[in-house]
Amino acid sequence: MSEQQRSDPLNYLGSIFAPGLLYPAKGETSAAAHAETFAAALLRIGDALIAATAMEVYKDAANPTLTVGVRAGSYYNGSTLVSYSASTGFALTDDATNYVYLTAAGVLTKSTTSFPTTAPHIPLAEVDTGSESVAETSGSFAVLDITDRRSRSMYAPAGRSVIAKSVSQSLEIGDFTDNADDTGYIDFTTDDIPAGSAVIGWKAVVSTGFTGDTTALIEVGVVGDTDAWSSNTAQSVLAAATVGSAAKALYAFIAAASTPRVTVTGGADFGAIAAGVMVVTVYYIPLD
Repeated sequence: MSEQQRSDPLNYLGSIFAPGLLYPAKGETSAAAHAETFAAALLRIGDALIAATAMEVYKDAANPTLTVGVRAGSYYNGSTLVSYSASTGFALTDDATNYVYLTAAGVLTKSTTSFPTTAPHIPLAEVDTGSESVAETSGSFAVLDITDRRSRSMYAPAGRSVIAKSVSQSLEIGDFTDNADDTGYIDFTTDDIPAGSAVIGWKAVVSTGFTGDTTALIEVGVVGDTDAWSSNTAQSVLAAATVGSAAKALYAFIAAASTPRVTVTGGADFGAIAAGVMVVTVYYIPLD
């Protein structure tokens, strides 16, 4: 792996190291003792960098014009561990802001518009190229034109609880729209998931079962991706119970305000479902 380094390392001479690093002892003159202390410091730095640089986007020195590399890393897609292998030579679009991200399945992707607004993903970086870069020179970009966005899917703001917010609505069978097949849906009318949030999952408290057909399975998502927040689409609301699911990509980032859509799938004909009452709650963490 070849990475183009920053050109200003000497500016940081004399800076204080991170906690846990060992300093050479005062008066330490033995080359062996000094080497041992220095090696211990390097190991400490290496351990920290393994975690800190997971899935980091960097300027690819081997293909320096309009490409980046991405380091290896892993994350959870719901309850499934996804491992991403390091890659190099990922092509960028010139004269644009490139939004580089991984899909929930681990496919490296870019957009020149924005990060996905509803689809689960892991945002990695924004890379300004050409006329959008600091130098405003087409066909190139610099290390400082890369803005790391990995924290958007990793952390909640300091001082906030892990499950900070939720939107909830009581739903009855008569409120659903029949798709004229085995499915019916309803969009929340209470509140949206606000922009700049990470959806965790949802819970449904069924007080009256959705009866009349042989099955009644629930999924929660948005228009165009009705199971976006449902890693488990086999949850049944046929009988009174409390069911739920994590989002397909845990901490799925929501760039634009999104209205939850609840879909119920019957065994053959949604119109056969004659009863049903439940309260559905979607949980999220506001990141902005």
